[in-house]
Amino acid sequence: MKKFIVTKTDEGQRLIKYSSRILDKAPMSVIRKALRKKNIDLNKKKADGNELLKAGDVIQIWFSDETFEKFMSSSENEGQPGKSEIKSEKKVDKRLKEKFKDWLVYEDENILIINKPAGLLTQSDDSKEISLNDILLGYYEDLADYRTFKPSICNRLDRNTSGMVIAGKTIKGLQKMNEIIKTREVRKIYKCIAFGEIKEAADLKGWLKKDKTKNTVRIYDNPTEDAVEIETIVEPLIIFKKNGINFTLAEVELVTGRPHQIRAHLSHIGNPLMGDKKYGSRDSIVFSEKLSVRRQMLHAARLEFPTMGEEFETLSEMVIEVPIPADMEKLVE
Repeated sequence: MKKFIVTKTDEGQRLIKYSSRILDKAPMSVIRKALRKKNIDLNKKKADGNELLKAGDVIQIWFSDETFEKFMSSSENEGQPGKSEIKSEKKVDKRLKEKFKDWLVYEDENILIINKPAGLLTQSDDSKEISLNDILLGYYEDLADYRTFKPSICNRLDRNTSGMVIAGKTIKGLQKMNEIIKTREVRKIYKCIAFGEIKEAADLKGWLKKDKTKNTVRIYDNPTEDAVEIETIVEPLIIFKKNGINFTLAEVELVTGRPHQIRAHLSHIGNPLMGDKKYGSRDSIVFSEKLSVRRQMLHAARLEFPTMGEEFETLSEMVIEVPIPADMEKLVE
């Protein structure tokens, strides 16, 4: 028999999920059978696996040493899940872990907010490149509290978009952040540099249709088949001139959050983002090259959190803002 004590990190997780992370080599059928036969109990009582765990709960698994060896990744300490579950799939070197410290904007026991640089994937794709999520896992992989849970990114930014990304450090943190992102209770404000003049604030509405084969989207003014309704609020901050051409530093709020929404919507109204080769116009691309703009000028600049419950009181109604990065600042000067 081995005993496991639930940490704050795993609070809110269901017993069956926690057990599957401990017995990470076991099929789910084995875990369900163990629960039915009382080989897994919770606080010395029979459990069905659907119980939500609290910090301090005690889970006992009544397996032989041979069965643990078969179904559980090795661990130096008895009663601890193996570490394979929380390690990054890609090796993260010390230099990147040090950089990650500089990118941290906010951290508490449940969540963290990271200021992602442009050029870095948010989450892994089919390539072998290191992502922000890999660096996040590498940064926390040696901490004992993360034996059965992976800290994880909640929202995604395009590779060449910079700015704030939210991550969950605990089950409860991940669940709560995913909830307020899905229900749009957290306001996400971006800053961008667009080609041409945006003379006044506008509440842009339309329909977005995705072409999965090309990884592009198209905006329509009226409903069309397979398109979803979108809304983007744009407010000009500064109109400035370079090489005789007007550009606009604008603030943009995503009321709906769809892939490439800001980039495609601004292009649709004739103001594509500088540096955006996918949705740019001929003129915007030409002037981006003249001004040595290497990526789309888009930055996730501000997060405004709603009133939160007691466990997230520190974050309640908080506004977090990070300045535009050097490449955008240089263009505006």
